[in-house]
Amino acid sequence: MRAILLLSVCLEVIKPHEFALAVTQPPSPIFIPMAEKRSSLPLTQELAQLDEKLVTTLVARTNLLARAAASRRSKNLGITDPAQEKQLWQVWRDSSAGENLEPQLLKKIFHLSNNLAYARVERNSSGEKPLCLFPRRKPVNIELDAPRDQILRSMMFFLGATSSTPLTIAPFQSNDISLELINALNLCGFNLNFQNRQCTTQPVPGWTMDNKILYAGQSKFHFYLLLCLSLGQVTRVKFTGSTKLKIHDVRPVQEILPQLGARLTIVEPHSNGLPVRVETSGQLPASITIPPGLSKKFILALAVAATTFKAGLSIRLHDSYWNSKLLRKGIFFLQQYLPELQFEGINLIIPPAPINLDVSRVDIPVDPLMSLYLLVLPFFADGTVRLQGKWPEHLPYLQDVMDIVYEFGVRITVGPDQITSRMGHRPKHLLIDVSSCQEYLPLILAMALGLKTKCSITLDTSREDAELAQDLLENFGIGYSMESGVLHLGLPGVKKGTESPWRSPGPYWTLAGALISFTLPGICMANADNISSAWPWFWKIFMNLPEPQNFIHPPRNDEPADEPDHDKPKRKRIRITAD
Repeated sequence: MRAILLLSVCLEVIKPHEFALAVTQPPSPIFIPMAEKRSSLPLTQELAQLDEKLVTTLVARTNLLARAAASRRSKNLGITDPAQEKQLWQVWRDSSAGENLEPQLLKKIFHLSNNLAYARVERNSSGEKPLCLFPRRKPVNIELDAPRDQILRSMMFFLGATSSTPLTIAPFQSNDISLELINALNLCGFNLNFQNRQCTTQPVPGWTMDNKILYAGQSKFHFYLLLCLSLGQVTRVKFTGSTKLKIHDVRPVQEILPQLGARLTIVEPHSNGLPVRVETSGQLPASITIPPGLSKKFILALAVAATTFKAGLSIRLHDSYWNSKLLRKGIFFLQQYLPELQFEGINLIIPPAPINLDVSRVDIPVDPLMSLYLLVLPFFADGTVRLQGKWPEHLPYLQDVMDIVYEFGVRITVGPDQITSRMGHRPKHLLIDVSSCQEYLPLILAMALGLKTKCSITLDTSREDAELAQDLLENFGIGYSMESGVLHLGLPGVKKGTESPWRSPGPYWTLAGALISFTLPGICMANADNISSAWPWFWKIFMNLPEPQNFIHPPRNDEPADEPDHDKPKRKRIRITAD
C-alpha cells in the first residue's frame, strides 16, 4: 500500500509541462504515513477512499500519457515510446522496493495502465463522435440479408483457402474483421478475392509463413488460426495485432506449444500479449491432450488448422470443455463439410490432409445474436421483419433465447431460407431466466426495459455482463434492484449521476443501446462505432428505419460507399453532437 500511495503522490503532482523532466529524474523522497497504522474508519470505507484517490490519479496519468502518445502519432511515430516506458517503470520499481509486491503482477498493472492511454489515442484517431438516438416509431417493414456468423465465416475462408478445389462464399458483406484475415492469408500466398458481395478462393501450388510479419487485427480467433496454421511447417513468423491483442494473455498457449513442436516468444519484455514470435519445427504429435483453462477459441482454431496437417491430429479434451457452445457450434459446422472428422464426447479426430470440399458454393449460417436485434424490432415499433438466410442448427441453447423472445410477444418463424418476425400479445409482467444463454443479456435487458413494467431476470451474477447491466441501468437513471441472483426492473427511476454520453462496453451492448433508444429517446453513446468493424451496415439500417432496404444499395466491389444526396431520408433519426 505504501508503494501505491507513493506512486500516486508522485504522479499526481506532475504537471503537463513537467512530464519530460518527471520521466527522466527519480522522484524525491517523500514520507507517506502508513494508512493502516491509525484509522477509525471501517476497512471497506478506508479502502474505498484509497481507491477513489487511486482512480483519480489513474485518470490524470492516462490523460498525460495519452497526450504524449497523441503527439507522437501526429508526427507519424508509434504511439508507444520504449525509452519512456523504461524510465516510468523504473519509478514504479524503485517506489515499490521492499514492499513485498509481486513483480510480475505489478509489471502487468503498469502495462495495463499504459494501455488505457494508448487505447484512447487509437479510439480518438478514428474520428469517433457521440451519437444521440431518436428512432422513428413507425411500423417496420424490413427485408434484408441477415448478418452471417463471423466465426463460421472465418473457418470457411480458411478451409476454402487451403482446399484443392475452388470455393465461393456468398453472400459476403465485408467487414474489417473478415478483411484482416483475408489479407493475412493472402500474404502467406493464398488466393482469396472478394467482389460483388461474394468471396472466392482458388487453389495455390504452395504457401509459406516463414519470415512473415502477420497482422492478426482485433480477433483472438484469427490470431490462433494463423498461429496453428504455422505448426505444419518449419517456419519463423511474427504476429502483431490491435490493442485488444496487445493486452491479451497468451501464456496458456505459450505453455502448450512445445507439445506441438513450436515455441512462442513474447517480444516486449514484461508483456503477456502481442507482438510475439513463433518458431515451429513442423514435427507434430499424433495426438495431444488439452488441459483445462485453455482458450476455447484456440482449441477450435487448432481443429480447423489441423485439416492442413499431413498426418492429421487427434485431440483429447478435458471434461470441462464438454458443454462448450463455441466448440460444439464450430465442430458440428466442420463435420458438414468434413464427414471424416470424428467427434465423440471429448475425443476429436481430424483426418490427414489434403482435404477436398465437396461443395463449390457455401452460404454461411445466420448469426442469431446479431439477427435477433433486427428480428425483435416489431416489439418496439410493430411491423414485420424478413431476413434472408439459413438459421443455424445444432445450437440447443438457442432455443432457450427463442423461448424468452416468445415470452416477450415476438413471433418468429424460421423457414428454409428466411426468418420472419412480427409482434403478438404483449405481456404485462415477466419472470425470465437467462442463465443458460447469458450472452444474450444485452438484448433481453433492452426488451425488458421496453415493457415499461415490472420484469425480473434470473442471471449468473458472477459473470461480468451482470455488472455491465447494472452499470447501464445506473447510467440511464433506471430504477432496479439485484437480490439473490435476480435483477428486478420496473422500479422507480433514480436521478442520473452524469450527463456524459454512455460508453458502451462492447458491440452487443451498443446494439442494445440502439434498441433502448426506442424506450429512452435521446440517449447518447460515446463509442457507437464499435459495432462497425463487425457489422458495418447496422447504423445504416437503423437510421433508415422503418424501411431501410429502400435506402441501402450494395456498393461496387463490396467497399463502403457514401449515400447519394437523393437517397438520404427526409428526417434524420441520429443526431451527432460534438465532444
